Amino acid sequence: MSRKSLLSYYQDYHFNPVPIPLEDEASWKAHFAKRHNLYQRHLGIPISFFSDRSVLEFGCNSGENSLVLASAGANLTLVEPNDQVLPRLKALFKKFDLEARITELVKKDIARFESEKCYDAVLAEGFLNTLPNRDEMFRKIARLLVPGGVSVISFDDRYGCLLEITKRMILLRACQLKSIDDINSEASLEIAKEFYEEDFLKLKASRPFQVWWKDTLINPFFTWDDLWTYPEIVSLIEKAGCEFYSSSPRWSSIDYYEWYKDVSSTRERHERLLDNWLRSFPYFLTGSPGSSQQDQAVPKSVIDAVDNLIRQLSDYTQKYSNEFVSLTYPTALDKYLAAISEPLMTEFNDDLKMIYAAVRVGGFNELLHVYKSAKRIRNFWGTPYHYVCFTKLI
Repeated sequence: MSRKSLLSYYQDYHFNPVPIPLEDEASWKAHFAKRHNLYQRHLGIPISFFSDRSVLEFGCNSGENSLVLASAGANLTLVEPNDQVLPRLKALFKKFDLEARITELVKKDIARFESEKCYDAVLAEGFLNTLPNRDEMFRKIARLLVPGGVSVISFDDRYGCLLEITKRMILLRACQLKSIDDINSEASLEIAKEFYEEDFLKLKASRPFQVWWKDTLINPFFTWDDLWTYPEIVSLIEKAGCEFYSSSPRWSSIDYYEWYKDVSSTRERHERLLDNWLRSFPYFLTGSPGSSQQDQAVPKSVIDAVDNLIRQLSDYTQKYSNEFVSLTYPTALDKYLAAISEPLMTEFNDDLKMIYAAVRVGGFNELLHVYKSAKRIRNFWGTPYHYVCFTKLI
């Protein structure tokens, strides 16, 4: 699968990665409630924080999320390079009579945007981890914050994406077994529906199945190189003179049972966060609250094994080849999950082993049957997408 940039992928195929209908009052209220829940309950940012604040948003797409901030009184600088989505953005702000809340609308990408001004909040959702210079762009975001300002970014987590990239691999293998050469075709979409649509429709998804197929299962920007990890991000946060504040999903317990007078340094806080991450590894893989923090941290050998598996899956889906001989379920991961005394983890592990065996040696019908029989995998989606909020130290 060839690639130029995520932006060019969206433009070439003329699709909006997150189409959010706001055509009536009910859909607007539902969307506002979700974003309110994200900011206030998950990230711990009161929606009133944005009132009369300067907010810079990179990659605002067609502006549905920006509308929520505008309705809260934010003064918005919107930076969006995809000219295909700008007419809808302008129409939405006009419809909601919030045009005055746009201080500036800039048709540039994050790399070409320059400003001597600093902002109370800087947002970058849905694309940062796909950039070849993402670390540099992360530092740029930090530089654009006022002291005490907040930034919210989102990213695809490397370990949380294990299930999605496995489903991506299954689809491509199924297409090969059906002699489908073009994974962007209607035939590919129909096979994806055969495997996944029934389970997808049970989710509280903000986009239709076909968009998920195009944006996840066949998107060339869903590889090992495009996936980020919390250890990498926490290191960037600290080096940029900032501190981790919160995340969604809320998996960390670093502030639980703490007395407010027990003030820790940023380094100490980040060390506790990463220890929480090591203990939460099963949750990242499954997305199930029943697999939350373990007594023991996940061994480095298991992390390395999962990392290597995702790299192999990434290589396969990029090349779209028949090289399945080396695509073996990791022994270290098998032993780790089998040792967790929770039935759901045993079932999850057994399902994965069964699927990987079928992918290597089975035909189309066997692969479909095995996948449909994997009840735990079908009900788990991992934790592929995360929001992180960090603050610039004063």
